[in-house]
Amino acid sequence: MPDISIPGVNSKYNTEEMIKSLVEAEKIPLKRMEETVGKYKTQTSTWRDVNQGLSRLRDSSRALFGFQSPFGERRSVSSDESILTATATREAAEGRMELLVKRVAANDKFLSRPLELDYSVPEGRYGFRVGEQEINFTFRGGKLSAFIQMLNNRSQGIVHAQSVRSTMDSQILMIEGTKTGAANALSFLEDAHALALNTGILEKDQFASLDVDLSTQAAIRPWTKPQSSGVVQDNALRLTPGREASIPFGQTLTVSPTTVLEMEVKVSPNTDRTPQSAPPPGPEIPGLPPASLEGVTVESSSSRAVTPEWTPPEAPPVTDDFSMLFANMGGVPQPLQNLEDTQDFVKLKIPLKNYGNDISALYFRNSNTHRELAVRNIRVYDTSERDGYHPANPVSVAIDAEMLMNGVPIQRPVNAVDDLLPGVTLNLQSAGPRPVEVRVEPDREKIKDALIQFVGYYNQTVANINILTRTDENIIQELGYLSESERDSAKEKLGLFSGDLTLMQIRNSFQNIMMSPYPTSSGEGLALLAQVGVSTNSRQGGGGGGYDVSRLRGYLEIDENLLDENLKKNLQGVRELFGSDTNGDLMPDAGAAVAMDNYIRPMVQTGGVIALKLNTLNSQISQTNRKIEGYNRYLENFEQNLKRKYGAMEGALGNLEKSSQAIENFNRNGSGNR
Repeated sequence: MPDISIPGVNSKYNTEEMIKSLVEAEKIPLKRMEETVGKYKTQTSTWRDVNQGLSRLRDSSRALFGFQSPFGERRSVSSDESILTATATREAAEGRMELLVKRVAANDKFLSRPLELDYSVPEGRYGFRVGEQEINFTFRGGKLSAFIQMLNNRSQGIVHAQSVRSTMDSQILMIEGTKTGAANALSFLEDAHALALNTGILEKDQFASLDVDLSTQAAIRPWTKPQSSGVVQDNALRLTPGREASIPFGQTLTVSPTTVLEMEVKVSPNTDRTPQSAPPPGPEIPGLPPASLEGVTVESSSSRAVTPEWTPPEAPPVTDDFSMLFANMGGVPQPLQNLEDTQDFVKLKIPLKNYGNDISALYFRNSNTHRELAVRNIRVYDTSERDGYHPANPVSVAIDAEMLMNGVPIQRPVNAVDDLLPGVTLNLQSAGPRPVEVRVEPDREKIKDALIQFVGYYNQTVANINILTRTDENIIQELGYLSESERDSAKEKLGLFSGDLTLMQIRNSFQNIMMSPYPTSSGEGLALLAQVGVSTNSRQGGGGGGYDVSRLRGYLEIDENLLDENLKKNLQGVRELFGSDTNGDLMPDAGAAVAMDNYIRPMVQTGGVIALKLNTLNSQISQTNRKIEGYNRYLENFEQNLKRKYGAMEGALGNLEKSSQAIENFNRNGSGNR
């Protein structure tokens, strides 16, 4: 019995493989179209990368001449950063200044005596004031840790407290106001005052402040010259050259670490230091009357006396002595700080702890030949005094920062001073024995970094163009900064746009831009980028005089020593080399960075050269995808037609086989009957 063949299920003629082979052969145009789409997509992705690289290069070029150009950046340099540091913004003016930091601003920070570990804070209403801010809260009584937690939670950040375990058996309470400045003293209100006394934070003041009354001459006494005292005028003690005076307090005041002498002082210099002397007039000889004879009158001439040659007297010596202020400290006159010439009264605050343990009088001496000294508003007081009490164990007390800027006294309540110089913030760190120089200058490091970034993006763009337009793998090997994956990706794109006129024109234009001269205020002395160390250096090192092929690719190099020298000596010229305004419209119109921006703009802008290429590729991808969709439908119909035809053929062959078998059986049966 012959094999049974059912079309679509099995086939002894292997029609399924035949159909598959025919369909695969028919798919060849489809594969070509899919490869074309893949090629278009690769080109699209590559052009996007080119566009991104050009955009980065354009942004870096615009940064060299735009509003935020690094050439406008400023930095500040302190000669002693342990005393003060400074920061500068673009608004800061170039220059230098001297600052003598006499003291930094501080906040009130007080310690208690050692307390028991189980110390309990009594119930009560507790209040604290720092400057003009005040907090109050009710505490039910309990452990010190619970009180500290409630205080910190309710303090709104103006008061802070903590306990420190000083020994195995005791702890110390620390309370501080968080704001610096003399106006932000910490005060203890209501039951907080009793707590401060009980824990030894505050103690009774030993003496009250002393204000010197200069309303009359009665407060002034002679010092070493009985006939040479100063005079009181307009509530101020005034001493002309050569005069001196003493002011006894009538009591001896104990000096604490926070006791200060405060006064207003004016030292007025006389610019005419050398008085002029004139020669003596000499004797006067009366003249004779005129003589007349027969109507003729003859006038007589003046008589002259012969006088000896006059020699002017020697000018008196000029004395400059700024040691004008003294105090009786422990019974001994002690010189205090030197004074300075001023245009008006300036306030002095002199800590007295450095001079002795008590004070009973002040002395003033004006030994100058051309200055007048005036003093008023004299006061001795304790800066930590709190309504008759002062801190027993202060870590610091609320004081203002004091400094001299180019000789001008300055006071501020904070250590970050930003209102003295426009665009400059001074950060006071500590008091110093000598002035600190602060310079504000261009931030040459930022400028250099921006130039390096510009050259880096330029070289990346040129390298990408070289890879896309050439087929030499040495181009990739020369780029030592590429990672392994980046190197493999570059190999896939090698020569992808070989012969592309747009990319070749970009590379040539870049080289022209970077090699062309540009107008600067230095003229021919600075007109080329190579003159500041930015150039295409194709010469080999070592003096061989040969050429390195890898340096003929159009890449830029930077001679940092030459660049640093130009940034230091001719910063304006370097700035103009990359971007300058030549027509006075306040818009840069010349320079290498301006030229680079102008050239790249039509390439990357919306509707630009690369955008048109991308649109064309996207259109080709869409068109080819439509062809692929149509061809896929054709293949489906083609395969179905083949299956129908081969099915019909197999059915016909099957019928023929059946007929043939029937005839064969008939013939066999007929032969048997004979």
